[in-house]
Amino acid sequence: MISLVELAERAQRSPKVDEKEWDLRLFKTYGELANKYKITGQYPGDDVFFNTDDDLADRAFEAAIEFLKENGIYCVSTKRVIRLTEDEIYDSLKGIPSKIIMGEGRDQRVWYQHDIESREPLNVCPGHHAPFDEEYGPLVVKNFAQIQRADFIEGFNFTSVDGKEIFGEPLETYAAIRELSWMREGVRKAGRPGMAIVLYPITTRVGPFLAPIDPEYGLRRTDGVLLSILPDVKIETDLLTVAIKLDDYGCFRVSGSFAMIGGFCGGLEGAIIEGIVKPIAASICYHSFINYVGVEHITSVSAQKRIIQPLVWGSSVVCQALIRNTNIPIMHWLIPTSGPGTYTHLMEIAFRAIQAPLNGQNLYAPRHSRPEMNRGQTPLEAEFMIEVSDAVIDSRFTREEANEILKPLTDELLKLELERGKHIQETYDLVTHKPKEEFAKIYERVKERLREVGLSI
Repeated sequence: MISLVELAERAQRSPKVDEKEWDLRLFKTYGELANKYKITGQYPGDDVFFNTDDDLADRAFEAAIEFLKENGIYCVSTKRVIRLTEDEIYDSLKGIPSKIIMGEGRDQRVWYQHDIESREPLNVCPGHHAPFDEEYGPLVVKNFAQIQRADFIEGFNFTSVDGKEIFGEPLETYAAIRELSWMREGVRKAGRPGMAIVLYPITTRVGPFLAPIDPEYGLRRTDGVLLSILPDVKIETDLLTVAIKLDDYGCFRVSGSFAMIGGFCGGLEGAIIEGIVKPIAASICYHSFINYVGVEHITSVSAQKRIIQPLVWGSSVVCQALIRNTNIPIMHWLIPTSGPGTYTHLMEIAFRAIQAPLNGQNLYAPRHSRPEMNRGQTPLEAEFMIEVSDAVIDSRFTREEANEILKPLTDELLKLELERGKHIQETYDLVTHKPKEEFAKIYERVKERLREVGLSI
């Protein structure tokens, strides 16, 4: 695998390219590759949620490799393009570990890539990557850590600490230290002191990333850090700096690597290629080997409108391309457009959790796509996504069989209005680790609906 030090040098010495030129080139390049590799026009229609054409997945993967070979990766910090040879790309892919060990003692877990139509329980990150203030943070952490299937939990973000607004690197650094101390306190109170924690960055400056490194009270060598590739296949030198330090220290890394229809990648076909390019780029540039992947839409992610197709089908192509051709252990980020505590939120969680095992995706942090403070998620959604995915695995559904379950759920979801969602205290008892009565009834109602469409849950 190409060294991060070599990449750092290339980020400083490679040819300069104006960022606007890079952005505009993306749309043209993805279109040309989609045509060359016969990805254009392959979408089978809104009633098909899973790709079953292995050759299409492999062609899409080849298109992604050609993109990286011919275009490279853009560094926004230096405005230079990092060039890679085909041999370097494939050597780096061979260097991606097939298993990632996290946590320590009795809480140690092994995270790995699952098969398409997985027959084994999925790995799980149950929560956070959401905003909670310091009043609720430590208790919320404890509740998510109490979910026994959890392999790791991710940190949370907040706007003030010790009553002070967070702005500027000194306060950002202090906030990051406090975040990790709250996380460590929470997992200890849950009786899981060795559980892996992933640092959710307050900002992307170096100080807040590295300050929480502390084997006793903060980030341990068996923990992780969220180092995400930017939209449009871009990296930044601060994150590359952090990656070099973490290679020495030992933390695993996670990247947000889904593609966005409506950006510079253009439509579905371009998003499929970028959805494969980004996790490969994250693995090469940051050694972020765990990636949440797929195809999303900018209006859906911003909770303006619920969009289902062609995102679901496009995501299945991305997942199959990565599983068939790399060791990258991929995840499905469950980001409903409706907020927690509502029927529509749980229905969207179920809809996405059905897809995950069929696409070979591990489960990651269900959360409202545009969460507000203390109203982004509760532990019930995490426990529910595990329950749904386990039911799909236990039923041994094929992609074609699961397709028939998703059809009526799609019809229903497209008719439901978006709902803002409720404060965690309105829906969940953080002392007893149970949903409150009204939310528990909604949960049972959603399970009954799933039984009606053929899922034994």
